[in-house]
Amino acid sequence: MILQRPLPSPETARNAIHAALRGPVACPCLDLFRPEARLGTDLGLDSVAMLTLVLSLEEQGISMPEAAFDQAPGLTVQALADLLAGIAPAPAEEPVDIKVHCVVSCLCQAVKDAGGIDHRALYLGLWDGQVVVDERACLSYHAPGIDHGFYLHWAERLFGLKVTRWYDARAGKPENLRRLHALLDAWRPGDYVMPMVDMFLLPQRDNKFAQDPFPHYALLQPTDDPDLWHMRDPDYRWEGDLPAKDLTSAFLRETVAGGFAFSRHGLQAPAPAVIAEMFEAVFEADHHPLIEALTAILEAHETRLPRRDLELALRELPVIAIRKYAYEHGFAVLGDIEGPDWDAFEEVCERIAALQGGFGVVQRRAVAWARGGPDDELARARSELERLAALEGGIKATLLDWYRRWKSRQPIPGAS
Repeated sequence: MILQRPLPSPETARNAIHAALRGPVACPCLDLFRPEARLGTDLGLDSVAMLTLVLSLEEQGISMPEAAFDQAPGLTVQALADLLAGIAPAPAEEPVDIKVHCVVSCLCQAVKDAGGIDHRALYLGLWDGQVVVDERACLSYHAPGIDHGFYLHWAERLFGLKVTRWYDARAGKPENLRRLHALLDAWRPGDYVMPMVDMFLLPQRDNKFAQDPFPHYALLQPTDDPDLWHMRDPDYRWEGDLPAKDLTSAFLRETVAGGFAFSRHGLQAPAPAVIAEMFEAVFEADHHPLIEALTAILEAHETRLPRRDLELALRELPVIAIRKYAYEHGFAVLGDIEGPDWDAFEEVCERIAALQGGFGVVQRRAVAWARGGPDDELARARSELERLAALEGGIKATLLDWYRRWKSRQPIPGAS
């Protein structure tokens, strides 16, 4: 029989949070601790610090609900204490802010701005987006060799969006800054200038992942004030004016290198035949790249690499796991989710959320082992990966059924 831990009172939970931040988390902004302080923005907790907080709370006998982990960086201290005490938060006024892929989000912004075109087809296959594992068996969402050519190709095939690469890594930072200035000087409505910046150097921006470095693509345009640039960040659903000097510093940092430009003029809706071609190019029913990569990483750190390094190896997992929400876009493209497919879509969205959240379970159990916990923690992480493989396989099977039904209804030569 499994005994349930008694829920703490909100005050007890708040005191436990403070003790964790003062102790193992070593929160650098502890002087800002108050009920209304947000864990990410105000207290500066990144994903590693959040894991430390969760594990410390567990040691104090307080369990965090699985669904709360991803929400935690945006929660206030009091909101988290209430959750730990079993008090459900008030319904959010705005939709949950899902960050999927900054390059695709920026490209899709032009499609959305053009009006009357469904942009979601460009997310097909992003659920299995490229996973980078380096020689130290560390997982990463970014690497110098990634050029995003796949998405540029399909943006043109689907929508006629022609993208220019203006950043030249061989030219050096000063020359690329000059090119950025030239593009902004020539900017007109309908143009999109998309440089890579290091979000860590933009403290004005609410960044729940709080990674350092944090390479990220966003859209820039000039304002009437030469000291301010307007930043549009479609992936984070944020826009506003920021000091040009801060954005320049974020662009010049050696951790980032990249830039594209395009226009929304002349875009068209994707043809069903092209959507079908893209789906068949990306869909692999029995291949789960992220799960396979994580399985290999766990094995490497158990058998040949330092155990303690596993924590760093999984640091960027939350950034990558969020891509699983791209499945929602796939179902939206292939079904009538505002009509007869609504109930089925709701059900599969619950499975998608469980899949994404399950990667947090893997990370927490693996980190607990890396920090000297029992071998059972690593076994639990492996067991969770096996469960996630079955869960994702079921989601893919449902998506394939929806695709076959959708294709049979399209005027595509050879479709049945």
